[in-house]
Amino acid sequence: MASLYLHCTAPPSSKLRPSPHPLLSKPSSFISHARRCHRHPLRASSDSDSPNGRLDRRNVLLGLGGLYGATSLISTDSASANPVQAPELDKCGAATNLNNQQILDVNCCPPVTGDIIDYKLPPVYKLRTRQSAHRLNPTDVFKYNLAIQRMKELPEDDPRSFMQQAFIHCAYCNGAYNQPGQGDLDIQVHNSWLFFPFHRWYLYFYERILGKLIDDPTFALPFWTGTTLKA
Repeated sequence: MASLYLHCTAPPSSKLRPSPHPLLSKPSSFISHARRCHRHPLRASSDSDSPNGRLDRRNVLLGLGGLYGATSLISTDSASANPVQAPELDKCGAATNLNNQQILDVNCCPPVTGDIIDYKLPPVYKLRTRQSAHRLNPTDVFKYNLAIQRMKELPEDDPRSFMQQAFIHCAYCNGAYNQPGQGDLDIQVHNSWLFFPFHRWYLYFYERILGKLIDDPTFALPFWTGTTLKA
């Protein structure tokens, strides 16, 4: 059985402050004495609390907010903390335009093979330095454009081609795969914690392919910085 007890104390203050909300006419104030909140126990003691014998993240969050008793209001399986399962590669279907929910007229599904090779990181002799786009010199811009051009010139069925890179993103980010054991629930990389790790690996291979195509092991993708006016 796991339990968690919370204590909190509000600091003393008697200062009056106007409400930041324009619809509130009365000023708000801090209570002039310390206020101690009640302890809220969080327990996972039986299968009725958690079907898998684990503490449900909803109970933790509600308990932290002092609303532990409200867990019965949102008892849906969709809010469980179970990790996203790897897709069944032989069950790839149609991808969807996320803006209008229309079926895309392309087949994003990669070929299915039984031979899966575990990727091993190659030795690193020199770090690649990614620069913001507005700081690239003419040589860097030329290398980038040349690498993209050569990638687009590859046959469409070449796994390094520009089209194949688009298909990979389409398959995982446009709902071509369902989550195993979750019915028709799509795997949506853009709407889950997978967004950052997926795209880090995606850009890693994309960058290495571009560097290979121009025979430059130091090639690095530029990045766009929206906080710079010159970008």
